[in-house]
Amino acid sequence: MSVRFQFDYREVNALLEKFKRLPGNVEKTINSVLHSFGVKEVVKHITQDMPMSRGDKRHAKLSDWSKSENGNLEFTIKAKGGAANKPGSFGYLVFPNEGRGPSNPLEQRFMESGLYKATSPVLEEINKEVDKRIREELQ
Repeated sequence: MSVRFQFDYREVNALLEKFKRLPGNVEKTINSVLHSFGVKEVVKHITQDMPMSRGDKRHAKLSDWSKSENGNLEFTIKAKGGAANKPGSFGYLVFPNEGRGPSNPLEQRFMESGLYKATSPVLEEINKEVDKRIREELQ
């Protein structure tokens, strides 16, 4: 189970205009924001939306449940540990997220909703960093 943040260029026209004004490699600036601020922001929002059972066990919501894989202009957030049946794994999160199994009759889609909620703050941070680079280049 994972979610991937990728750019939908239809939604970022303001950024495209800034990119045209910025000499050099804009990708480096964007990747820097995505792989640091972006990952933390998305994980924070997913964790806030994550359900927590009343069972007496270790809960992902209270743990370091995620790992990230960085790519060019993207990152992927995954649950640590792999399969749900492995001890210490957070792979079980797929069940409430997708509404699988007898205990999870409804899809909760907290991974997707957390990603959606984090998109605006991530794009704002990218805008801020690109503006900063433009100011530095113009001095």
